[in-house]
Amino acid sequence: MAQISSYPILDPQLADKVLGSNTVDSTGAPVIGNPTVQYTFSSIKALVDQNFFQQLQTETIASIPLTQAGDVIIFGAADIPGTHVSYTAATGIVTFNSKGSYYIEQEYLVKGTAGGQLFPVFKTEQDDTAQVGPTVAERWYQNASSDGKRISISNIVNITVASTYYKFRGLWDSQGAQPTLESQLITNNWATQVPSASLKIYKLI
Repeated sequence: MAQISSYPILDPQLADKVLGSNTVDSTGAPVIGNPTVQYTFSSIKALVDQNFFQQLQTETIASIPLTQAGDVIIFGAADIPGTHVSYTAATGIVTFNSKGSYYIEQEYLVKGTAGGQLFPVFKTEQDDTAQVGPTVAERWYQNASSDGKRISISNIVNITVASTYYKFRGLWDSQGAQPTLESQLITNNWATQVPSASLKIYKLI
């Protein structure tokens, strides 16, 4: 084989090919042996050009007291159908209708009784069986009942089976006083009301 430096230099075309190692398949599963394969520049460009696009947004201004049972959080009162993601208001269930990588953003505004130590805990649950991602817990003393602490949770998940569904749960840990997800009004309605709970989901496309 000739030295690489001896080959001519050309501008690549989308149909041109390069060699690479196939380490994972389309579902993200490892490929045994990491075989050498060919990739076209057009396929590489399609991969690089991917970005996260919003598929679902829902929020509520309702007051949601967290309980020691760890109830499912209801983000909005209306069902939201979708090609890739759908939301069922009655149960708070988010269903992923297609496989792929998703970016999930949860936001909560937490309040409680003044002088108490609040201890809210949040987790994400898949198919009523397994927890997805880490447990998120915050603990602080509430100076005034009107004070609100914003808790943001974000993670990227890989959905390998269509119709996988998630539930987002919030818990009042008995080591602290009861937290409540509570919206915030803005003086003179200068801006829209800050929601007590909101959910946004994006898909890598």
